[in-house]
Amino acid sequence: ADGEFPRSDHPGKLATMSVSAARAMFEGGGGGPRPSGVVPGSGGAKAADGSTRYHILKLDDTTKRPLAISCFAVNKDGSMVAFSPNNNEVHLAEFKDGAFNVVHVLAEHDQRVTSIDWAPNTNRILTCSEDRNAYVWDCDGAWKPTLVLLRINRAATYAKWSHNEKKFAVASGQKCVAVCHYEEESNWWVSKLVEGFESTVLTVAWHSSDIVLAAGSSDGTVRLFTAAVKGVDSKPSQIFGPDVSFKKMGAEICVINTNSWVQDMAFSPSSNVLAYATQDSCVHFLPTPTGAVPTQEAVQTVRCSGLPHRRMIFLAEDTLVAGGHGNNPTIYGLAGSEWKEGKTLDEAKEVKAEASAGASARNAAFKKFEMSSTQGIDDSNAAAVAILPTVHQNTISGLATCEAWTSGERASKVVSVGLDGRLAFWKVPSLEEAMKKLSLN
Repeated sequence: ADGEFPRSDHPGKLATMSVSAARAMFEGGGGGPRPSGVVPGSGGAKAADGSTRYHILKLDDTTKRPLAISCFAVNKDGSMVAFSPNNNEVHLAEFKDGAFNVVHVLAEHDQRVTSIDWAPNTNRILTCSEDRNAYVWDCDGAWKPTLVLLRINRAATYAKWSHNEKKFAVASGQKCVAVCHYEEESNWWVSKLVEGFESTVLTVAWHSSDIVLAAGSSDGTVRLFTAAVKGVDSKPSQIFGPDVSFKKMGAEICVINTNSWVQDMAFSPSSNVLAYATQDSCVHFLPTPTGAVPTQEAVQTVRCSGLPHRRMIFLAEDTLVAGGHGNNPTIYGLAGSEWKEGKTLDEAKEVKAEASAGASARNAAFKKFEMSSTQGIDDSNAAAVAILPTVHQNTISGLATCEAWTSGERASKVVSVGLDGRLAFWKVPSLEEAMKKLSLN
């Protein structure tokens, strides 16, 4: 395959006249325009200098088109990724010789996997799904699952390991968060539910102390609550002053109103800042220093220049990268005492159609056929649908970095995946370079 579509010499495909075969036939004479600097290559697309711009992780067995990646995670040294091709399976792929090869398939879930997190030190993989279950996977020659007793009756939406990897949190559509720890006598993971939300909980983030958990919900709130588990955590310290008691797990510390769905959140490395992205195309920064309870008045809001973000991670104490419906990872940096939007990581130029008249005619015919058969669109001007100028052609669904890509206290590389089935590596510029372009607030 050329990274996106099969070539016309694939055996047996032209005879069935599938969508992929039709595309191969129509594009045999040159095809339509590709993003500037991209040429076909095995496992992905390559830039003109020979470097791989992106990788295709999984093709549909029938159409040979890329499958959407709904969630993913990276291991400690960045040599493997775990991803779900928008179904009930989790695929483990090894990066070797410049390409990803699937080496294991974890298929314990019954419905679509919604979140994956890979613990760097214990090498355990945490997965949760719309089937209301979560599993912890250990590798002892083969990957084996251990059941998590979530005690929820709605889909699990997001899962995250704590920093000490002794417990984790699972968000759900039951308007609650399950804080889970291992019970050695029974050989399973048990949970304690934190309730009080008015709608589905979409994301969670652990404070570096592992005794404070933040959660974002579609009820338009960010909530911080105590998450110390007796017998697992040592005696909690007074992080937010003497008025916050950690005697009861799940006690509410504060509620921050956002007036919009909270899509994702992350603490900075020191946990002095909590960032969260909302559906109204904003990124918010809540100071969470020790000694005082966080307040609504302290929130800094940056209005995005593009579409809403779905995922975010801190690369350093003063640098955040976020990506989502704009298909382009964006840097946010601390300039003095204010957070600002900086450059996008994908600086691709606008794609211009330079195909021959014959190729354009073939593209027009194929586009009309493809869009009517796969998307139900009847557009007589289907050829006008352009390839996007960015590497990702659809929403970014995941962002990650790892210890191997971190020098000092700053990550130099980040990886993204999207609903277009693509995985892309990005080199992160210095904060000064990234902030040369500032947003207008």
